[in-house]
Amino acid sequence: MEAYLDNLATTPLDPRVLAVMLPLLSGRPGNPHARVHSWGRAASEAVDAARATVAGAMGVGVKADEVVFTPSATAANNLALFGIAGARVKKGNHILVSAIEHPSVLGPAAALALQGFDVEVMPVGADGILDPETVRARLRPETILVSVMAVNNEVGTIQPVAAIRALLSRSGPVLHVDASQAPGKIALAPLAEAADLLTLSGHKAYGPMGAAALVVRDRRSIRPRPVLIGGGQENGMWPGTLNVPAVVGLGEALRLCEAERESDVARIALLSQALLAAIQEAFPGSARNGDPSRAVPHCLSVTVDGVAGETLVALLAREGVGAALGSACATEAAKPSHVLAALGIDSSRTRRTLRFGLGRFTTAEEIAFTGDVLRVFAARLARV
Repeated sequence: MEAYLDNLATTPLDPRVLAVMLPLLSGRPGNPHARVHSWGRAASEAVDAARATVAGAMGVGVKADEVVFTPSATAANNLALFGIAGARVKKGNHILVSAIEHPSVLGPAAALALQGFDVEVMPVGADGILDPETVRARLRPETILVSVMAVNNEVGTIQPVAAIRALLSRSGPVLHVDASQAPGKIALAPLAEAADLLTLSGHKAYGPMGAAALVVRDRRSIRPRPVLIGGGQENGMWPGTLNVPAVVGLGEALRLCEAERESDVARIALLSQALLAAIQEAFPGSARNGDPSRAVPHCLSVTVDGVAGETLVALLAREGVGAALGSACATEAAKPSHVLAALGIDSSRTRRTLRFGLGRFTTAEEIAFTGDVLRVFAARLARV
């Protein structure tokens, strides 16, 4: 048996999403930007429908023309930070980001600091939550951008986006929300209502890789400056020929996530509780990171007592269980977790921390199998 428990890194493609993509993958060719003939018009109509579906998934009157398609959430986050910094530099140069943002936000923020912007990284509490008062205390007249993620990708904590929005006047700093991990986990409408810019990802939401979006609300006439040059696609904000099947898949994936969110969350919460109990049974003293009352059940970050994380994740992989040491991006670069460090977790505990990601297709049998693997390994260690 196998158990895929790395759904925070990427999710399986939902067969229903694949079903809407297949006709575009195997049917008539068409460049959506070549509307002079029927092939191009058909592709363009498919993109228009996908844009409307993404907007509809937001549920708060987001308009289709506010949806800017990009090839990845990393691209969308780069467009948000570099684009707003470039567009609003005459208004100020102060930028606020939280310490637990994804590298695709922290990286551009660091690059902007090298360009002369005053970038301030805001601390979070040991619970993994950014206190709105921390934001309030750092706001200045020259603050042009605040970037806060909706759901953290390592510990699953839900950030108080609405409360942070309440601190910002509609004529003040732009609020960017990286909502890559939000679909299917928390409601999208409050995020879209609060944010001026909202990042969405396809492959984190049972959709395809290669499609994401930056929702650019037009209520303040905010227009990020393009970071790539070479075409007028996406109203000039992201040049290049669109991946039509992927953006259609993104739209369907987001629609399904919002439609099935409540039932998915309830089922996954039970599985998450069972997995945590199995870990703590096998390794007493193990503890979950972050505030579980303010976190999504899909993400289970656990510091395991008595065994190195590298050892345990390798053992799980050998037995057919897919888990992770932390963010896929950080793991690939062999870097310690900046998220765990921001929570005040020391290096010795960080080395004993694993992240389990549960999702729509996680089964009770997979959780039971994982528990069996952990118990067998713990018994073997006890005999050594």
